[in-house]
Amino acid sequence: MADPSPRPLPAELEGFHLIMHGELTPEVSENIDAICTRMPEPHPVQRQLASGLDTPDSLMEAVVSDAGLTARILSTVNSAAFSLAFPITSVRHAITYLGVSVVKGLVAQSAVAEQLDEGSPEQQAALGRIWKSACTASALAQMLGQELGVKRPSVLATKALFFNLGDVALVTSVEGLPAVYSDGVNIVARVTAQQNACSANTAIIGASLARLWHLPDDIVNAIEFGFIPLVTPAAEHSMTGGERQENVLMYLAGRLGDRVSYRGLRDVAELNLTDSQEPGLFYLAENLSGAGLGRVPALLQEPAFRRKANRVLAALNA
Repeated sequence: MADPSPRPLPAELEGFHLIMHGELTPEVSENIDAICTRMPEPHPVQRQLASGLDTPDSLMEAVVSDAGLTARILSTVNSAAFSLAFPITSVRHAITYLGVSVVKGLVAQSAVAEQLDEGSPEQQAALGRIWKSACTASALAQMLGQELGVKRPSVLATKALFFNLGDVALVTSVEGLPAVYSDGVNIVARVTAQQNACSANTAIIGASLARLWHLPDDIVNAIEFGFIPLVTPAAEHSMTGGERQENVLMYLAGRLGDRVSYRGLRDVAELNLTDSQEPGLFYLAENLSGAGLGRVPALLQEPAFRRKANRVLAALNA
């Protein structure tokens, strides 16, 4: 029997080239350094988030030790953005109701916001979408990791949380880029705009910033190579074992986060992993299978997992 014909590439992937760190010229590297150094020094809690705070007690202790951070978290969860039916009265209450991963995302968002200038309305809107995507990705990475037997689901969730770090730096530093963080813009269009603007992308810049901030090496590497499943057929994926599984799951979680943030996804079962017309998902199904994660498409349809995941989506989409 003849092999099936290869699927045609989506139009946006035709001619698309993902720039990697090894391709950077000295001039581009200097520009990336300038973008990163324009970011303020990280809030102390950022390094704690990157290295742990994976239990309710450790996360609560880190947050409540900073009165300003506590106030920001409680203000955010009680705002119209969450539209909760009842007020959240403490950090512990927020963790119990929303979960550790979601609150870690809110802490990361609040910690960066505390250090940054207010910015333009366009920058604020873009940052809001970036953080919504990151919070969603982190929470879903934790759930997926637990369901699929990943060795360290909390570490996977942390990597997913920090993957958008470069987007924060780009939106606050590069003129014109906030526009590509608008509703409906997909990941290929966004990365193309980044590379046109500064000959680099969020993965390169995020890894550089994480390195500058002395975040753990596994966070730096996860960010730098996080887009491998965007452009790489499964047969050409360079990683193996658990490292490969984490890479592919982090990428999946990121695409789910983007669907929530930029398209208002409310049901994980609606993500069609075999939709060849979606450029950001083109290689994902085969990469899941190649990493031994072929159960994922069915998992997204399972009622129990779907209910749990959609509860997070409902809170973040309120």
